[in-house]
Amino acid sequence: MVTVVRFLVLALMLSGAFIACKAEKPAEQKKPAPVAVVKPKNAVLTDEQRSELGFAPDVISQMELAAGADAEPFFGTVLMKTENLKGDQGFESKKLAGFSVRTTNGDELIDSYRASLRSRGYLIFKSQRGYGHVRDIVTIIKGGNSYDVLKTQRTEAPGYQLDTTAIIAWLKARQQEGAFVVTGAGPDWLEARFIKPPKQLLPFARKIAAFAPDVLAHGPKTTEKLVERMERSNGFYLVWD
Repeated sequence: MVTVVRFLVLALMLSGAFIACKAEKPAEQKKPAPVAVVKPKNAVLTDEQRSELGFAPDVISQMELAAGADAEPFFGTVLMKTENLKGDQGFESKKLAGFSVRTTNGDELIDSYRASLRSRGYLIFKSQRGYGHVRDIVTIIKGGNSYDVLKTQRTEAPGYQLDTTAIIAWLKARQQEGAFVVTGAGPDWLEARFIKPPKQLLPFARKIAAFAPDVLAHGPKTTEKLVERMERSNGFYLVWD
């Protein structure tokens, strides 16, 4: 009987130790399921949009081949006047105005095709800069001169009380000092390429810094450094934060 009792006590002790060891063992954590990041696809120019644009088919195919990417629709902002306010006010609306391609060589694409497209009534420009991190977006629209790019993009600087008309007027005044064309523009920036650089770049750079002070904060810091950048790029840019 004593032996049986000892056996039961020993069994209970071993069982308790087993349960304790089992309880102390950390529970295995399940690895979280991998998260699949789905990158949204860019909209491709449809057959209906190609027809609506009325662009020469070879222009679109040529740009797609040169960029190695499908054409995408480009929508410009237009002001729709309202009849009930007698045209004094209106609302903004998006209108298909051209097409774009994404490319890693935006500057080269613009330099190669600007003249030939211009002779056919088209304008090519950079509508979004990739800064070397992502692809540039190069856009083609119909237009008579490169200022139409600014009108389409509605480039302005509200913080400096500058609308598109005022910016174009300033650029036209600078054409007296050196010939250039607008090669890129967005809502608050533009870039231009010299056809004939100004004879004196420093006074030109000072006028840029006075008209668009935020230019210096975007890298050059001084007008002397801005001149160096203008010489390297054979052009200039304006930006308003």
